[in-house]
Amino acid sequence: MPCELRPATPADTDAVYGLICELKQKEYDRQTFAAGFAANLNTPSQRYQLALVNGEIVGLIGLQMMFPLNLNCWIGEIQELVILPQMRGLNIGQQLLTWAEEEARQRGASLMELSSGKVRTDAHRFYLREGYQQSHFRFKKTL
Repeated sequence: MPCELRPATPADTDAVYGLICELKQKEYDRQTFAAGFAANLNTPSQRYQLALVNGEIVGLIGLQMMFPLNLNCWIGEIQELVILPQMRGLNIGQQLLTWAEEEARQRGASLMELSSGKVRTDAHRFYLREGYQQSHFRFKKTL
């Protein structure tokens, strides 16, 4: 199925909100989300790419560029990757991931990283199939 990729814009806020709610299987405060998304769109180290099928937004990838001192190199971190359930299995995720890897490479990255929730076993299989290796535990704490 043909898939078009394009950068996200502020006009995409509602569609991106829906995708993130699908990814996390919960709803967020829309005003807080919109403000955070707008701020991220204006952050040079952050990129969002959308996947469209027949003009409809069906997927999203978020890429952040970082230079962790302990790695001593630029890395691209995938912060979000979500495809609508009815569009999974059509290589849209692979197209978005390829875009993010190339974007990171062009911006000087020599490594890609991402986190994936423990229960997202289908996503884990996808990332392993795409050449990613499990290398860390990730910890978080509510403030």
